[in-house]
Amino acid sequence: MAINCELAPQIHGSIAILGGSTKAERLEAPTTVRLLDDTLVDQIAAGEVIERPANLVKELLENALDAGAAEITVSVEDGGRGQVRVRDDGCGMSREDAALSIERHATSKIASFGDLERVSTLGFRGEALPSIASVSRMTITTRPKSDLEGTRLVVEGGALRSVEPAGCPPGTTVEVADLFYNVPARKKFLRARQTETSRIFEVCLRVALSRPGLRLTVTSDGRRAREYLPARSLAERARSIFRDAPLHEIHAEREDVVLDAALAPAELARPGARHLHLLVNGRPIRDRALARAIAFSYGDGLPPGHYPRGVVSLRLPAGEVDVNAHPQKTEIRFRRGARLPDLVTRMLASRLPSASGAGAYWDARIGSAGPTIGAESIARSTTPTAAVGVAQPAAEYEPRPSNGIRFVAQLKNRLLVCETLDELVLIDPRRADALNRNSRMRRAAEAGDGARQHLLFPDRVELDQALDATLERHGGLLQSLGFDISLLGERAYVIRAVPAPVANANAAALLEGALDALRERPKDAREAALSALAETAATGNEEPLTDEDARRLVATLPPTAREREPCVVATMRLPGPAPDQEDG
Repeated sequence: MAINCELAPQIHGSIAILGGSTKAERLEAPTTVRLLDDTLVDQIAAGEVIERPANLVKELLENALDAGAAEITVSVEDGGRGQVRVRDDGCGMSREDAALSIERHATSKIASFGDLERVSTLGFRGEALPSIASVSRMTITTRPKSDLEGTRLVVEGGALRSVEPAGCPPGTTVEVADLFYNVPARKKFLRARQTETSRIFEVCLRVALSRPGLRLTVTSDGRRAREYLPARSLAERARSIFRDAPLHEIHAEREDVVLDAALAPAELARPGARHLHLLVNGRPIRDRALARAIAFSYGDGLPPGHYPRGVVSLRLPAGEVDVNAHPQKTEIRFRRGARLPDLVTRMLASRLPSASGAGAYWDARIGSAGPTIGAESIARSTTPTAAVGVAQPAAEYEPRPSNGIRFVAQLKNRLLVCETLDELVLIDPRRADALNRNSRMRRAAEAGDGARQHLLFPDRVELDQALDATLERHGGLLQSLGFDISLLGERAYVIRAVPAPVANANAAALLEGALDALRERPKDAREAALSALAETAATGNEEPLTDEDARRLVATLPPTAREREPCVVATMRLPGPAPDQEDG
């Protein structure tokens, strides 16, 4: 498009504002595009890769594993803010390679775009060491097994201070001190020492699961905190970690996918997927679709929002996985898309002793029609035949309760068939019970009198470091909801009272479930705690309800469809005049 140069605004160190005058006739703005210096670029990259000390430990552990280490020691001080040291017995680096390793995008793991599509190592971008060095004081001491002398590099704030010979054992030791010392704005966002330490422990646990044969020792402030001895298999490693849970070992192969798993039974499931560890080609990852697929393989054995404890490892051809999808490489993409979660469900469902099978899940809940219920299937379901397993109501007609929804029958002894003025509604009784308990706790909390039920025999619970730190932050909230918790010893507590609406559940399970949810959703703390407590205590799918119990449960539901939504499985518009009008 041609531009009339005479009409074009003149820009000299400013940008002309067209379309009328403003208070500022011209907006001052720089007009020079410049290249950022390498140190600033590295600090920006560090913000994506190194958010906290746990990310730093993860990157150094990945480097050690890629170097073939069989034994790694991780030492942290002050939650990783004071110092992090990772020592391995891997292949080590020569003087030349060590000097190159702190340069951006210097890597021994890929050389072409084709290599990027078939990455088999944990690291590959060449960003970790220069990013770490730019925001800390870092020392690398390394020696290849074939050399008699090692090398020591000292880097401060991204600037190389010295390179000198060093006497050291084969392998590499990376010491990182004063993390974020030159980026105080980032340092102030770090959490308490205990919280940062627990995140480092979690990283080490995931690495230990991903490499059963690895010996990994973790020390914190001079004390040995964790030690993972070499194991012969994934299941053996998992049993050493989930000591209190009986794990079912699974091996399956299908369509170039090899699955190994060690999973706990459904009754030990927890709210949220924190205790379900996923590995793909030896890489710890987070993937909601895979986690849901694993939970789905248990059929209707898991309450909504609950996931099994344990570990699932998948091995696929390298070309099937895109690991270059996230700065921290914790999320990946699968070339086969949604087909993989479905495949995982089927591989697990046929081997889990407590699972009814993925294909049978909806059949067991609402019949062969599946989750989409049409008018014809509803018509069939409401006929008095034994084939569809519908329990008929005791009376032909009952007045609709004040909340506008009336119980009609039970379907497959698992769902409640209800009706409103113009809809047929299928209700999940367990979700309805959870909704009712949630509402009762919410009302009590809002009234400022968190009703509590004192336990005849107080319960004792030991928390891991992450949950202990969460309890320290949210103890006041839990007390306001009805908990009475006292400290017994190091991370050991006694529970003397629980919120009254959930007093039917195990006290330790209630507390751990609430803390898991609070840890995952700290910004929405009260909602997270209420939901977790209600889901842990909810009952309703274990055995058929009596008609009286079903009516009583339906009567507790909120009056509006929007409020009832969490427990509604399906709805269908009723044709013709409303039932009340017909009854006259």
